[in-house]
Amino acid sequence: MTRDELIKLAESARKNGAFQTISKDELDSLPVKQNEQYIPATENGVHIFEFRPETPANKKLPMLINFHGGGFIKGRADRDQVYCSHMADRIGALVWDVDYVLAPEHPFPAAVNECYDCIVYAFTHADQLNVDTDKILLLGHSAGSNLIAAACIKNAESHAFRPAAMILDYIPANQMTNPFCKLSPDQYGDERKMARAKMEKLYLDFYMQPEEAVSPLASPILASEEVLGTFPDCLVISAGHDSLMEEGEAFAAKLAKSGVTVTSRRFRNSMHGFTINRNGEWEEALRLHETFINNHIGR
Repeated sequence: MTRDELIKLAESARKNGAFQTISKDELDSLPVKQNEQYIPATENGVHIFEFRPETPANKKLPMLINFHGGGFIKGRADRDQVYCSHMADRIGALVWDVDYVLAPEHPFPAAVNECYDCIVYAFTHADQLNVDTDKILLLGHSAGSNLIAAACIKNAESHAFRPAAMILDYIPANQMTNPFCKLSPDQYGDERKMARAKMEKLYLDFYMQPEEAVSPLASPILASEEVLGTFPDCLVISAGHDSLMEEGEAFAAKLAKSGVTVTSRRFRNSMHGFTINRNGEWEEALRLHETFINNHIGR
């Protein structure tokens, strides 16, 4: 398949969403409004949506840098806006929702490098942002959690930033295994599960070449314990009805073995994407997000 054919197929996939869009009334009523901008973290700038709550001008803010899901091929959605607005309001934090470059137009490792550069920029410009560098947390959902893990793997060598903590929601930690092989015996043969596995395989083909999956920047579970030991405290969330559950929990275990303080929680009655898509046990999971964040910003 040619590059143009790949792009055309990806554009078609982007139009197919599993969930309804958020109503305009709900978006208009969000507690913290978004400000769309480009930050000069790369040559072409990084597209972000900033949520800044009203706080005293002389008070340095905690900061949450959020990386959405979407299989590395889909951009941020209305549900990401809802999540970030409420987090900015409830935590009292500056929130960046990073709309990173997508495959196949920008294949691996373009998004990894851009996300890394964006995080470095936030730390090096904290004074201008009125942000406390001891209270910057990284949040990632699905593909976004893979990207922040990869950014921290890059950071193990450069030591360019030091997050207070990170949240990894339903992380794809092992890109080497065919998605069909990740299905449990009960899931294999289920029409919906098989269709999702087929979609995940297509997205991987958009994102990287098969031989690139052995890079720890693609499959974070392959990183050494020495590298993983440089990670901050982590909250790792998995979903009981998700084919990525086992690899996410295995990654949490490897982080803990590497000396990282890990909080790992499986939400047994939820599916992939539940925290952002607001289904299953999402309310309990977001309360856990808030508690974890508050514990790391001194509240």
